[in-house]
Amino acid sequence: MDTLERGTLINEGKTKKIFAVEGDPAHVIVEYKNTITAFDDPSFTKEFATKAKYSNITTSRVFEMLNAKGIPTSYVRQLSDTEFLSLACTMIPLEVVVRRYAFGSYLKRRPEFAVAEGEPPHRFDPPVVEFFLKTTKGGLIDEDGTVLAEGLDPQKGEEDPFIENPREGTWRLMHSKTPGEEPAAFLNRTVDAERVLKGATINEMESAIVRTLETLEAFFEMHDFKLVDLKIEFGRTIDNRVVISDVIDNDSWRLRDQNWNDVSKQSFRDGEEMSQIEDKYARVAALMETSNI
Repeated sequence: MDTLERGTLINEGKTKKIFAVEGDPAHVIVEYKNTITAFDDPSFTKEFATKAKYSNITTSRVFEMLNAKGIPTSYVRQLSDTEFLSLACTMIPLEVVVRRYAFGSYLKRRPEFAVAEGEPPHRFDPPVVEFFLKTTKGGLIDEDGTVLAEGLDPQKGEEDPFIENPREGTWRLMHSKTPGEEPAAFLNRTVDAERVLKGATINEMESAIVRTLETLEAFFEMHDFKLVDLKIEFGRTIDNRVVISDVIDNDSWRLRDQNWNDVSKQSFRDGEEMSQIEDKYARVAALMETSNI
C-alpha cells in the first residue's frame, strides 16, 4: 500500500469503506469489500474472494481513462489491490443514468420501446440521460437535517424515484418502473431542485455522463463489447467543483458481448452461479488492464 496514513472510518456501505487521510482533509481512501448486492435486499448480498480486487482494477482504469479525456472526476490514483485515493466530496444525492439501449426499468416505464424476442434492443442516438433521487429507507435528509423526501415504500419499489422534469425548479418524483401516464406513476411528492443541486447543474452532469459513455463505449467497441447503459454519481469537492465521484466498475453498467450475453452485474441479478460471476468480473478487469492509460 501507499505510504499515506489511513485515518478514521468516515462511511461504510454495502460494497466499500471510506477512510479519512491523516492530516489531509482534501482526500479520502476508498477500500472495496468483497460483497456483491442486488435489489437493495440484504438477503441477496453475497461475496466472492476477488470481488474487491477486480472492482478496484476496473474503477481505477475507468477513472484514469476519464481523467485522460479531461472529464472531471474525484479519482487520484490506485493505492493497492483493493484501495484508491480520491478527492473528498460531498455527494449530490442523485443517481444519473445514461442509456445507449432500451433495457431494464426503462422498458417498464416506456414499454413502447420493447422489441420482439430475439431482436436487438432499441438503440438511442443520441443517448438518453435520466436522473433519479437517491434515497435511503424511503427518504432523503439534507446535510442540515432538513427532510427533502420521506415515506417512500421500498417494498413497493418507490425508493430512488425517477425525476420526471429535472430541468424545472420543482421535481416531480415518479415510480421508476411504472409508465408515466398511469396514475400510480406519480408518487405524490415533489422536491425543490436547488435543495438537492446546491449550485450544480443538470446540464453539466448530463454533459459529463454522455462524454463518459462515449469514452467507454469506444474502448469496449474495440474489444467487441457493447455498453448498454451506465449509472454514476456526482460529488462536490472542497473547492466546490462538481465531479464524477464514488466508483465506476462492473456493478455500474450493463455490458454485453457481441452475442448480447451479459458480462456484468446483471448476471448476478439473474441468478448465475458465483463462480461464473467471478469469471466475468475477472474478464472485465483483465480487459480494463489493456487500456494503456
